[in-house]
Amino acid sequence: MLFQAIKKILKPIASLSPIALTKNELYDRLTKKIIQQHCNKKSVCIDIGSHNGKILEIMLQVAPNAIHYAFEPIEILHQQLHQKFQQKIKLYPIALSNKKSVENFNLVLTDMAYSGLKKRFYDKIEEDISIQVKTDLLDNIIPSTQKISLLKLDVEGSELWVLEGSIKTIQSSQPLILFEFGKAAEVYNYNCEIMFQFINQTINYRIYTLKSWLKKEKHLSENEFNNFYKNGNEFFFVAAPYKRII
Repeated sequence: MLFQAIKKILKPIASLSPIALTKNELYDRLTKKIIQQHCNKKSVCIDIGSHNGKILEIMLQVAPNAIHYAFEPIEILHQQLHQKFQQKIKLYPIALSNKKSVENFNLVLTDMAYSGLKKRFYDKIEEDISIQVKTDLLDNIIPSTQKISLLKLDVEGSELWVLEGSIKTIQSSQPLILFEFGKAAEVYNYNCEIMFQFINQTINYRIYTLKSWLKKEKHLSENEFNNFYKNGNEFFFVAAPYKRII
């Protein structure tokens, strides 16, 4: 409990510092730059795993003339998002996946950011319970005529499942994809090789670190992506449609 209290106090301090004090704060700042560069005022974005709405708020700041889609299955967080953003977004109490169902969901009471469809590994002692949530495919929710500019997903390991349920939307809109990816994928029975193959071959995208995309550097090779996964040096990435150089 003391750790959580200290963490709560330090979070606003970290966000105000001119230098990012944590990896997460650095990722948030880089994510904001990417959204600012990629989107215009009318760009429609999707926030999957909205949590406290920090990234969703950036989407609204950059693209205030669009109605964005947000997905958050945890009831208390869903209610907070509804109260905060109200009519500015289309909000769904759904855990996106690759099938429509009602599933058990691991709710981490001591740190809800760790919650997901399966119980992942924790880096400290946590308290969790199992609840039931509705799951669905993104392709079942986003109209085929809706153009999507950017898709962000942070779902504690089920990123591949979400992408598998989003293939039609990705193919029709070719959005920029911001995604977390790390060892939590192991509890969903896939790894970095499977993820890389899906992104590079199935949807024909290429993977970048946040910094390399902003600097317009070359996309990651499979070995580079695998090394980040194994070493844990990076856990948030950009995927962009592959454009063949003629």
